[in-house]
Amino acid sequence: MSLFCCPLCAAPLTLGDHAYTCPGGHSFDLAAAGYVHLLPSNRKHSQNPGDDKAMVAARSDFLDRGYYAPLRDALCKLALRSTGDRPAPALLDSGCGEGYYTAGIYQALTATGCRPRMAGLDISKFALRSAAKREKQVEFAVASSYHLPIGDETTDVLLNCF
Repeated sequence: MSLFCCPLCAAPLTLGDHAYTCPGGHSFDLAAAGYVHLLPSNRKHSQNPGDDKAMVAARSDFLDRGYYAPLRDALCKLALRSTGDRPAPALLDSGCGEGYYTAGIYQALTATGCRPRMAGLDISKFALRSAAKREKQVEFAVASSYHLPIGDETTDVLLNCF
């Protein structure tokens, strides 16, 4: 079972081989890059919302140099403290960008032996292409932080960094 819910009817989504589906018959294809598009066209305000390919590449390059590693590490500690001793905590990174913090938190949690269920969403498909490459065990979706495709009371931690 996915952490995501259907953006059209709010039913839980299930990930199959190539698509997410809900009991209401809605289907959302999984992109070859490893993310799903859950932003309905009537909620898009431009052809390609969010950061473009060059902006994502520049930010990834900057973050990969370690300048924000202290912030990532502090977020990892907060996530560890917030999830306590739960063996399979659920976390959502809303506005995950290229997945720098998402991957760091996921790796910190798995290093303790727990099996987190984690998802990240961003409005930029270019950012999600990078995020899905960075951490393959996390679900990623194009979606708006203003209309989260997440069911009520389904996550233990919600991250929105910057």
